[in-house]
Amino acid sequence: MKALILLTALAGTAVAQEAAPTAQSDAVDEVMPAPQAETKPAPEAEPAAEPKAEPPVESKPEPILEKPAKIEVVSAKVEETKPLPPAGIDEEWAFVKSSAEDADGAVSEAAMEDLQLFVLRHPESAQAPEAMFAAEPKAEPPVESKPEPILEKPAKIEVVSAKVEETKPLPPAGIDEEWAFVKSSAEDADGAVSEAAMEDLQLFVLRHPESAQAPEAMFLLAGLKQKKGEWQSALTVYLRLLYEYPANKTALRAKSSYLELVEKKGSRKQRPLLSELVKLPEAADRADRLCALWQKAAEQVGETLSESVAEEIRDFSVRFQNHKDGDKMLSALARLQGANGKAAASMLAWRKLLAMHPNSPLRPQAQMAMGDLYADSVRDPKKAIDAYQDLVEKYPKAPEMLGAIERSAHLFDDKLRQYDLAVEMHEKIVKNFPKTAGSLRALKAMARLQRERLSKPEEALKILMQLSQMHGGQDGVDALLQASEVARRDLKDSRRQAELLRKISDDYAGAKEAPQSLYDAAGVYEDDLKDNAKAIEVYREVASKFPSHKLAKKATDRAAKLEAK
Repeated sequence: MKALILLTALAGTAVAQEAAPTAQSDAVDEVMPAPQAETKPAPEAEPAAEPKAEPPVESKPEPILEKPAKIEVVSAKVEETKPLPPAGIDEEWAFVKSSAEDADGAVSEAAMEDLQLFVLRHPESAQAPEAMFAAEPKAEPPVESKPEPILEKPAKIEVVSAKVEETKPLPPAGIDEEWAFVKSSAEDADGAVSEAAMEDLQLFVLRHPESAQAPEAMFLLAGLKQKKGEWQSALTVYLRLLYEYPANKTALRAKSSYLELVEKKGSRKQRPLLSELVKLPEAADRADRLCALWQKAAEQVGETLSESVAEEIRDFSVRFQNHKDGDKMLSALARLQGANGKAAASMLAWRKLLAMHPNSPLRPQAQMAMGDLYADSVRDPKKAIDAYQDLVEKYPKAPEMLGAIERSAHLFDDKLRQYDLAVEMHEKIVKNFPKTAGSLRALKAMARLQRERLSKPEEALKILMQLSQMHGGQDGVDALLQASEVARRDLKDSRRQAELLRKISDDYAGAKEAPQSLYDAAGVYEDDLKDNAKAIEVYREVASKFPSHKLAKKATDRAAKLEAK
């Protein structure tokens, strides 16, 4: 709401500037018809001249659109000199403009918010007019009908001017006069009036955050929101008052009202988390306190205070444009939007972090989050894989790298059905993360893909052997058991099956499966391979290796029977 109010004010200035050339063109139109009156085509020429007056208005954005070329040059220089984040106006405008031009569907809402914030942050910049034009594309038709009401205003202005000359007040009125009016309106607010009163209170705090009246203005604002039933928004205003003006006498009233409102409206699950927020951090700087507050709120109570916290984070970015934790605030906003199902807004916030904070340690997280959004919310596996692979290429030492490769493998397997590429991703994990939980998962997935999807049992068996050798333990035992099953069912190779079963007792003699595996190996030699000599040897090995096991006597008896034949 605050963004729209300020945009309207700036738009009024822009319209006034455009009114002068329009008036001149109207004057020319009035002079031109005179010489044409003799041939009487003048009345027909006038309607034709009116629509031709529109192109100059529409052609203004074209010279403005030429600026990105300069922006790219400046951006290149910034990268060479390794500037401290955040990036400058030119880089910010390049990102905002690109997002607006690419906006489609749900994305356009987030893009419009960014355009509005850009104008609020940089109203004096050369790009502000184009940003305003892009933010309100549907405002073009009313431009034709606006000259009349605009031209009527000078009469009112003259009257006011006359009064100003009589009383000679200092323009504009001081803070005290403005506060007297705003406070009176807020105290008298009832019904529809409260909307305008709340807007005035918000503007007063925005215009005069350092004034002595700002805390009381925020307290009145929270009270009006509470009366209207907007309790979540009221809570954020109370919190902001408490964190921004902790030493002010109004802060104690705000804390008490906040806790009372939490007790009334919060659920049993929400109350402890909401109440925890009134504990102020030790940071002495106001911006640091607010930054810590909104990050904590987004993480802990984002589901409850989603919209109001998102608005506060955007306001923070306007007030404290170069704050050292600007990237953390964008991260908090992106996660908040994503958790509440606003994938487009979340995506835009992550992209903005990447564009505006080239040195941020959060860049790998942003890249990973974008891949997750493409995969889970947008449901575009190819774009998701592209995002994950960008992370792997640009941040090879980031802790998110393993997850990015794993998710790429999953998408190749489950969504795209490109099983060879899935195996390739898993191989990269085994190579880069050997003897880790990641490589264990990758080897198991590779064995499954080779056997079930690619019909390559021999490759599957080799991978299972590799798993056993690399990881050992129970995972190694399970891998050899599975490998023996592949040899029996898929390869129809009984001798290899027996060797793999025997290998379990050799490599993992302490495993609970070892006696049974060795006994089963002897059975394969006896029943499938008809090799009684080898069977006798293995049966006796069972008795000697595991004399106290219940299979020892059974193996001894079996060996004796075979020898008696």
